[in-house]
Amino acid sequence: MVRPREFDFEEAAEGLLNAFWLRGFARTSIADLTAATKLLPGSLYAAFGSKEAMFRLAVDRYQRYLRAAVAEASDTRGLKGLGDLLDAAVRLTADDPERRGCLVINAIPEAASYSDDTRRLLQDDLRRSRRLVRKRLVEAQEDAGQPADVDALAAIVFSAMVGIRVLGRAGESRQQLQAVADGAKLLLRRYFRGQQP
Repeated sequence: MVRPREFDFEEAAEGLLNAFWLRGFARTSIADLTAATKLLPGSLYAAFGSKEAMFRLAVDRYQRYLRAAVAEASDTRGLKGLGDLLDAAVRLTADDPERRGCLVINAIPEAASYSDDTRRLLQDDLRRSRRLVRKRLVEAQEDAGQPADVDALAAIVFSAMVGIRVLGRAGESRQQLQAVADGAKLLLRRYFRGQQP
């Protein structure tokens, strides 16, 4: 007979997300995870598997959180959509009192120590973000009726979004983060001759 779980799975999974998001994979100990989930080590492993499996679960939850947090910005097309995405990066970063940055971007420097499955999960997330930026740039190109080097512009906008998250984690002010977003928007406006992102 299977014993029912005696803990709230969602609450424990949220605890895993918060622990990894705050400290990263390598610096998060099993003691940190047991404290975050209120589970003993044996129960923690039985419920979630290895530490890396717990991290993948945290990344999955983070991705769902992020999609919900930027849903409105993600649905806006063209230059306006790009401006909204850049502003959303500032808002998400500056409004976080712990300045945790982006869980996925934070994890990249440790990627060599992950399994192929975990590296693939992180790379897929980055690719999705780049695809969204590129899609909005293709729309901007169509709206402007002019050719554009979409890949080069996508690299710049994506780098600005990553920079906002990294600088925010480093403690830069909201004003400085917004300056990065505004600089990218200015570049896009000039490139597309006066359209307003």
